[in-house]
Amino acid sequence: MSDAPIRRVLAVDFGDARTGLAATDWTGSIAVPLPRIDARDPAQVVRAVVELVRERDTQVVVLGMPLLLDGQAGQRAQRTAAFKTLLQQGLTVPVVAVDESHSTDEAHERLKDGGLKAKRRKDLADSVAALVILERYRQTLRKQGAPPPPPPPPDAAPE
Repeated sequence: MSDAPIRRVLAVDFGDARTGLAATDWTGSIAVPLPRIDARDPAQVVRAVVELVRERDTQVVVLGMPLLLDGQAGQRAQRTAAFKTLLQQGLTVPVVAVDESHSTDEAHERLKDGGLKAKRRKDLADSVAALVILERYRQTLRKQGAPPPPPPPPDAAPE
């Protein structure tokens, strides 16, 4: 990858049955939740993510890592690390792990604050959790001094 600012990011909240997704727009300035992947087979999830990375011309994939409260890797984190390895094998872009602690709780809070009923919150929570993970990744970059991506050139066309 070049030294050009990262604009296109895909966040993944990997789960046993549902995998939430969120991504930046083509300029890298707006992050939005995407439809989740409903699949129990990690290989099926990898295929879907690889296709999405290709379609969106993604530059980096951010994967939520479910660490324990003490920051250690428990059973879920080990399963997610195995998924990360499988995913990285299918991609040419980097897969970066980000602590996803309480991202689902935060997603449910945001959806509740938005007035959504419990059933609708459950349907959307995985992808909003991925959005939280994406926001955390972007905050980490800012703290490290990485500038936000510059606006695209005026003649750049959207996807």
